[in-house]
Amino acid sequence: MRKNFIIAIFVLVSSVAMAQEKCFWVFFTDKNDTQFDPYSYFDAKAIARYEQCGADLYDISNYPLNEMYVNSVGSYSTEVFGESRWLNAIGIEATDDNAALIARLPFVARVQEIVSEGSTASIGYDLSEVLNEDTVGILTDQLIRFGGQHFIDHGIDGKGLRICVMDGGFPKVDTHPAFKHLRDNHQILMTYNFPNKKENVYGWNTHGTMVLSCIAGINAEGQKLGLATGAEFLLARTEIEPEPFKEEVWWAQGAEWADKNGADIINSSLGYGKDRHWTRDMDGTSYVAKAANKAVEKGILVCNSAGNEGDDRRWKTIITPADAENVLCVGGIDDDLERYNHIDFSSYGPSADKRLKPNVVAFGHAAVANPSNGKFTDAYGTSFSSPLTAGFCACAWQTMRDKTALEMKAEIEKSADLYPYFDYAFGYGVPQAAYFTNELKPAERSFNLVQEKDGVRITVPKIVEGQYMFINVEGADGVLLGYYKAAPDSTGIILKNKDLGEGKKLNVSYNGYYDSCPISGMGGDISLDANTRRLWGQDGTFPTIKEEGWQKSTFFQYDYNLYTDTWNGFNRHFAFGRRWMYGKTYKIGMGLGLDWNRYVAKGQIPDALEVADRTTIMRNMQLRGELMQRVVIRLWGINWDLGVYGGINALRRVRVIDNVEWQDADGNATKPYSNKVTTFYNHAKAMNLFEYGATTRVSYNIANLVNVGVYASYRLSPVITKDDFLIGTKANNPSPWNFGIEIEFAP
Repeated sequence: MRKNFIIAIFVLVSSVAMAQEKCFWVFFTDKNDTQFDPYSYFDAKAIARYEQCGADLYDISNYPLNEMYVNSVGSYSTEVFGESRWLNAIGIEATDDNAALIARLPFVARVQEIVSEGSTASIGYDLSEVLNEDTVGILTDQLIRFGGQHFIDHGIDGKGLRICVMDGGFPKVDTHPAFKHLRDNHQILMTYNFPNKKENVYGWNTHGTMVLSCIAGINAEGQKLGLATGAEFLLARTEIEPEPFKEEVWWAQGAEWADKNGADIINSSLGYGKDRHWTRDMDGTSYVAKAANKAVEKGILVCNSAGNEGDDRRWKTIITPADAENVLCVGGIDDDLERYNHIDFSSYGPSADKRLKPNVVAFGHAAVANPSNGKFTDAYGTSFSSPLTAGFCACAWQTMRDKTALEMKAEIEKSADLYPYFDYAFGYGVPQAAYFTNELKPAERSFNLVQEKDGVRITVPKIVEGQYMFINVEGADGVLLGYYKAAPDSTGIILKNKDLGEGKKLNVSYNGYYDSCPISGMGGDISLDANTRRLWGQDGTFPTIKEEGWQKSTFFQYDYNLYTDTWNGFNRHFAFGRRWMYGKTYKIGMGLGLDWNRYVAKGQIPDALEVADRTTIMRNMQLRGELMQRVVIRLWGINWDLGVYGGINALRRVRVIDNVEWQDADGNATKPYSNKVTTFYNHAKAMNLFEYGATTRVSYNIANLVNVGVYASYRLSPVITKDDFLIGTKANNPSPWNFGIEIEFAP
């Protein structure tokens, strides 16, 4: 029976992993026999945008999918949950077996499992009941940082621009006072809920409501939360909280819907990254990145959050579609007008193929509408950097309506306060409204680069209080070898030739002024003086992008053996060890642990003694291995692992205490009460040498550093190995069930 049970466990693991419904992209070979009339399909504003940017209305990417192809694939699928004209593909749910059959259809180019998990780019928010004094300051500061008053003074509010916001829901946007002006002026033109295939988006995830408020919200005091209060809006729900696989398809659909309905700008505070992808995939080639680039080709400016992985030691880049070449990737900085600090969680660039990302930055801590109570709060995440920038972009584009989306992306970068300096924390810096109102004052020279015999000296004649100097060393291929933030003093900063290699370039920005010079030398790491703060890594060098492979971790466990009538409640299990996991979608690994078990049993000894009570204390050290598989069921970041374990019980010690009172037939004591203690060490009869069983674990990742969860195990092997030992029969073994908690730390 036990043998059949453990076989069943393996079958369960295999069946869950291999036979469950999965999500796939199915790409078709062509669009034969399809018809398309752009003038009946597109909104008039979309047609005008196509004509203005020179895009082709009759491009094959705009044609519908072949309906026969879709229906044929649908017959093999559990669900066809989305279609993409641009990619000539559909998203389906199917088993592996049916996916293999679909791949053999003559009109199917390829079938690919969707292996990226979507998540909103916010790391959290504080739903305050009322505005506090600090939040009121942020209301002004998040626009002051852009120089937004220049737009306000010129009456520039994004009027004439149409913005599509793609998110997980927009609860209370139809009632919240922050959006009253949008409702009164009919500025919300269309909505669509792609997961539910209906128009209602005013529910579900509160994230979208907060994001929209950073583009066009107005608070109770009449202060702007975002700059584009005059723009028109399309609201698309493309995300659902527990579904990790379908969202990339819905994102592509949302972009096509935005294109069809005349959007000029898409804000996407969404991302797909570390849970399923490798960092090497963040090179602009994901299908959602291809859809984003296609949107830009058709004249839409796409703003996307860089992601919140800046403090994750295992993920050293941005997320997709922010990695797309033509997407304006927006990182985060602290909400401080005096200091220029990267906010800890904001993802660093570059892209996996070493292109500049992020492109620009904005506050990663913002004042937002609170959908739970109709008031306002503050929130953290590059989710809010991106919409703040999207609102800025609408106002900027209002001043340059003859520009294409790609040209506007370049103009936004040029307007940033560090341009043409860049690095992988700040990009080109924070865009400035004065650039677009022709009020940007040229920066005065604030430092000198002096070539000396031993290197390059950066001299600063006049120190500006609170101003940092930004320095990078650029290789011949344009990739940064290191970048730094310095607090200069009158002695300046020296970069020595011996620390610098041939063909490199030094770029410096300070107090709005930029300069650069070639540098050469013997090669090696960069050496700066003590008052320079390195922004990345321990040695300032370009970080190596981690590829897939074995991931190790340390774990600690504590559990409790279920109570039975025979065994009392002192049965504890402690363990610690290491695991090595391979992969992301399915994780198989080994863990080695050191266990300490203690059992206590009470009961009647054999009938040879008239009255007896026996206490048995069992202790052992156990070396245990496990084989676990990550099952693809993920709800709100929860992981489920299922597998088997096996261990060797070493240093076994069993102590048996018999408390005996001999009596005659009348119940009178015939001998005095006696106590007998028997101790067994590593005795085969006392405790089984081997232990094995099934185990499962449910855990939640906190801050990308630790998994906290609960687990259970079912022991298949007996603890007691002899019928006549301890309580009398093997049936009196301790309960096979153990339940406990586990903490697992990343390296």
